[in-house]
Amino acid sequence: MDKYSRPGNILLTSFECDLFTTDHPDFPVPEHWHYFAEIIRVRSGSLKILHGTKTVLLNEGDAAFFNPLVHHALNYGDDGSTAVYEVIRLDMELFGNLPSYTPDMRGMMLEAERRGLPMVMRARDLREYHTDFMIDQCVEEYRVQAYGYDLRIRSLLYLIFTTVIRRWIAGGFIPQVYQSPIDPIYTLPSYITRHIEEPLKVEDLAAFCGLSYPWFARKFHQIYGVSCKEYIEKVRIRRVEHYLQYTDCDLNYISSHTGYADCSHLVRDFRKLRNTTPGQFRQAYRAKNQGTGSFPKPIDIY
Repeated sequence: MDKYSRPGNILLTSFECDLFTTDHPDFPVPEHWHYFAEIIRVRSGSLKILHGTKTVLLNEGDAAFFNPLVHHALNYGDDGSTAVYEVIRLDMELFGNLPSYTPDMRGMMLEAERRGLPMVMRARDLREYHTDFMIDQCVEEYRVQAYGYDLRIRSLLYLIFTTVIRRWIAGGFIPQVYQSPIDPIYTLPSYITRHIEEPLKVEDLAAFCGLSYPWFARKFHQIYGVSCKEYIEKVRIRRVEHYLQYTDCDLNYISSHTGYADCSHLVRDFRKLRNTTPGQFRQAYRAKNQGTGSFPKPIDIY
């Protein structure tokens, strides 16, 4: 396994949004790459980042964009003081196959990287386009995870990336009308999520990637840090959790819409991965959130 590669933890939702500090025991973050993209914005203090072969200083309010497979690292700013920064990790397949007259966003981001366009936005530009607010809201939505948080984050990410691409176009960037090629194995998280209601088989996914089963199994684990079978199980259970949290659907309905043969298989897997039954999980969630008004606090951007 490449010493620079790092398995991601965004597999179940296609994105993660978190707040970090340089006081974290894993900081500084050594040079690495991963299959997903990242947005890093400095909320306070400063960070020194490696982006490919370039070292850039990010001051308070600045943000950097990292495409998949790009080597990068994070270190202390010049004064070595504590910094607080936001990190959004996302699977760029979120932006594939959008109904539009332009090439897909993933392809445009990769093309911009190839042409050496700036992957850093300074604080004044973020404020001008309210992109700083959008990043803050992604982190807050992910923290609270109220109903529809995933849809709101997706919408915010579309706005963030269209803003970045518009700035490039205003500077003379003309997107090419083709999609950058990508190894099919990097599209699997998105593919599995879209087809999770079906009886997915690892052998079929290996064939989809044009690989033998043993080679596919090794490569999948190297990239994503879990086996393909384990990943499918986790996606199913995560989908079950959403049904239990946000609907009153019974287990027969839920099992038929999450790829399970029947309720007994669903309950067995849920117990194995969550150490509780679906009914107990739903009851505990409702008891915790009933009447709490746990919605993201609105932020006045004007």
